[in-house]
Amino acid sequence: MDTLTPSDLALLLIGCALLSSLVTLVAVGLAVKFWLGPRLERHIDARFEAGADRLTERFVAVLTGKSRDLIRDRARDLARFVGGRRPREEEDGQE
Repeated sequence: MDTLTPSDLALLLIGCALLSSLVTLVAVGLAVKFWLGPRLERHIDARFEAGADRLTERFVAVLTGKSRDLIRDRARDLARFVGGRRPREEEDGQE
């Protein structure tokens, strides 16, 4: 009967460690490919869609001129607030 020498035991230990690492890498790779990857891709797609929608809304506002009026009204309201005057809505109601 053959006995195991220390060098044989060292080779078996290294082989088991390599096999364990390979199994772990395969499991993590499958989890990323089939579970985490699709979830991350859906999340990124949703963020891009939301950003594209906001950009489209702003672009349409600039083309229609609504953004200029909105900015002018907000600046006027801010100037009145800083100057201590009432907002335009309150003034319109009392005139």
